[in-house]
Amino acid sequence: MERDKIYLAIDLKAFYASVECCARGWDPLNTNLVVADQTRTDKTICLAVSPALKAFGIKGRPRLFAVKQAVATLNRERAQHATCHHLSAHKSVYRQKLLRSPDLRIDFKVVPPRMKYYLQKSAAIYGIYLRFLPADKIHVYSIDEVFLDVSDYLVTHDVTAHQLARLLIKRIYQETGLTATAGIGTNLYLAKVALDIGAKHVQPDSDGVRIAFLDEKRYRRDLWDHQPLTDFWRIGRGYAQRLQKLGLVTMRDIAQASLGTLTDQGNADLLFKEFGINAELLIDHAWGKEATTMADIKHYHPAAHGFSTNQILPAPTPVADARLTLGGMIDNLVQQLVRYDLLTDQISLGISYDQASLNYYDYQGELSQDFYGRIRPKSLHVHTTLAVPTAAASDLRSAFHTLFDQHINSHLLVRRIMVGAGHLQSRQGNQLAVRYEQTNLFVDPLAQRVQEQYADYQRERDHRLQQAILTLQQQYNNKNIVIRLADILPGARTKERNLQIGGHRA
Repeated sequence: MERDKIYLAIDLKAFYASVECCARGWDPLNTNLVVADQTRTDKTICLAVSPALKAFGIKGRPRLFAVKQAVATLNRERAQHATCHHLSAHKSVYRQKLLRSPDLRIDFKVVPPRMKYYLQKSAAIYGIYLRFLPADKIHVYSIDEVFLDVSDYLVTHDVTAHQLARLLIKRIYQETGLTATAGIGTNLYLAKVALDIGAKHVQPDSDGVRIAFLDEKRYRRDLWDHQPLTDFWRIGRGYAQRLQKLGLVTMRDIAQASLGTLTDQGNADLLFKEFGINAELLIDHAWGKEATTMADIKHYHPAAHGFSTNQILPAPTPVADARLTLGGMIDNLVQQLVRYDLLTDQISLGISYDQASLNYYDYQGELSQDFYGRIRPKSLHVHTTLAVPTAAASDLRSAFHTLFDQHINSHLLVRRIMVGAGHLQSRQGNQLAVRYEQTNLFVDPLAQRVQEQYADYQRERDHRLQQAILTLQQQYNNKNIVIRLADILPGARTKERNLQIGGHRA
């Protein structure tokens, strides 16, 4: 008989901000700090807000100007209760000092992101997990969050899941100074929900550690009526809005609808009509069920493979400069293909326009609303199939630039660019594959064959060039060791981008 499964989900609290505090010898629970690149505009997104600053009501991942506005508001409120309704000229970033001295102004530190350093810290914490569990029992969900299958460990070491979670969190704190929270569940979904929702509402233990547990019974008892639905894993704003239109605003509503008959206002058929196959997962989660196991995750191999990357430009960008940025993104995509010895014959291009475009041009096309409710020109999404599978920079530049030039509205300002390559296939396997082509009676077959051979020669030459560039980049640990002339033109972003990880300073 198979043993019942128990999973842990562990999240490192305000990871980026806490890492920066600990690196400077500051207590993350007592130091007001945000991680943000001040060299950009005040609209830049803060990667993280320290727990101390969050305790003053600052939400995670705000824009820098929003943090400044919120702190200014807090100081105005403090002034109402200060001596003579006036705050001192002195400021402090330390929460405990601010609580003891209500006349002090709230201040905060701003430090630039260091993505490479965060990856090193994350790897060190992964090493802690490996002391307790084998790699096939660990799933890294993100840089600061993991799932652990602890079912076997609990039996062999005769401990409870709560004891193990507490031990792991304590070990992480002792070795890194970082605090963490944990969710325990009888399946992966319940562990995640226990972490995201349950751990926020349980009382911390004597060491300040928050650990929550959920099984199906507790989930239905405690969270079936929880709102908003967006607090639950995999339910975003779009899903929540579509569910609300169906009159479903809680997990209880979804579960009850799944039992409804065709004559009921809510029923399973209605959910499948609205969400397709995803309704099955939605219904399972409403009941607190999740069939996927850690073994399933480890053995999963996607049927379709693809690469994609996108850039949010630092400001509304003219089309000519956006085209330069696109060139650098194409080169990075080519290097990904060459690194993994892959070819593609399907490419896609996405362009998001900035709302500022409407201030400079009498735009008459379709409009859309972004996440913040701002009106802007509708985004562009186009794709094409290439004549032959390729990873040649010349082929892909030509194809992407053709898509860009044919479909872009040259009067608008660009804010985001996405490039993708799909239908990936092995380069070696493609060389052995037989290609069939329709005969054209109006083309000299010998001349056509010579042209094809020359194109193949050019692709092979391009491939060797890209391999040489990759070798140099790896040897000198510098992506800018070889760049195109276009990458040093005003408006190009490749050099800057090559110094970043995930769009932030490395």
